[in-house]
Amino acid sequence: MSNNHFIKTLLIYTVIASLLLSGCAGASTAQKGVNYIYTYAMKEPVKSDQLIFRDNYIYIQFNIDQSAISFQMQNLSGASMSIVWEKVSIGVNKRTFSVRNTGNFYSLGQEFSSSVVIPPLGYIRETIIPRENIYMEKGGWVEKDLFLTNDRGYPKVKKAIASFVGSEVTLSIPVKVGEIVVDYPFTFSVSKISALPARLLPPVKERPPVPKTPFIEAAMGSSVVPVVIAAGVLGVAIYLLSQKKTPAADL
Repeated sequence: MSNNHFIKTLLIYTVIASLLLSGCAGASTAQKGVNYIYTYAMKEPVKSDQLIFRDNYIYIQFNIDQSAISFQMQNLSGASMSIVWEKVSIGVNKRTFSVRNTGNFYSLGQEFSSSVVIPPLGYIRETIIPRENIYMEKGGWVEKDLFLTNDRGYPKVKKAIASFVGSEVTLSIPVKVGEIVVDYPFTFSVSKISALPARLLPPVKERPPVPKTPFIEAAMGSSVVPVVIAAGVLGVAIYLLSQKKTPAADL
């Protein structure tokens, strides 16, 4: 077999191996079972299916996805205001968590985000998540859902998901208005749980941009590593085989 033919054969096998590894990785990470979407209603301080609250100081509207709460808050007062982030908390079925917001959503530390001053008629958009419900794993960020959102094909899990109707999520937001701090406690209840049709993905989550990570860190534990190693080994073999050989008689 000539060197050129051998090199072409190795290249073909490299491509096939890469495709097979990628296909296997995709199949192994595919989520089985049915996905579910939770619908919430505000119970306190007012009843609102649109998750809207307004008083003399703020106008705020919420959106709750699988794992986080997003909101837009406008300053209706005549003074500057800010959120006291170190005292913000989320409660899920009576368990209370401190939070991360857009300023430290993907931070590896435990620091609290600095407060942004909101001038009169100004507004902010924020996304918050229980602090311990987001973490780095195998070079990527993982979010833990507030409640079960996939039944994994098990009837018992499906039944457990249905039982979450009526469950509560609470949110406490202390807001500093001028020189006073007004505490805003909100309570949301699960009003409906809907199964998503097959192959229909949940709505896109509102998230701050994910910070860039080094390629090696991002690839740790993923299917990228064996593909890169295999390609590298075969690349070295191809290079060595393609070099001009010195006949024994010339030594």
